[in-house]
Amino acid sequence: MHRRKTAVLKTETKLVPSTPKAAASVTIDYPRPNEKVNPGHYAIRVTATEGTPSVMVSIDGGGFSSCRFDGGYWYFDYQASEGRHSVVARTSDGSAETRARRFEVLNGNHH
Repeated sequence: MHRRKTAVLKTETKLVPSTPKAAASVTIDYPRPNEKVNPGHYAIRVTATEGTPSVMVSIDGGGFSSCRFDGGYWYFDYQASEGRHSVVARTSDGSAETRARRFEVLNGNHH
């Protein structure tokens, strides 16, 4: 009985460093924290990491709505009604989200 020799091949695994993808970030620029704004049209402005496909906002814990991109910023056109409100912004893929930003809409009689 002859034993057959089997060759054992050794392979090396070489780890190739990958370039880490920059972490996504999203920031509410306006309204500022606790800002008082006038009722009516208000453009909420958000900054997001370059290359972010889209940004969404939620007002007062409601559903998220898409923002529009213009001049390097994301905007949400909001019909501001009197009272205290909060806004949260996030990337559409959910990779980044802000904390709630609180602001107040003044009543229409404020001068």
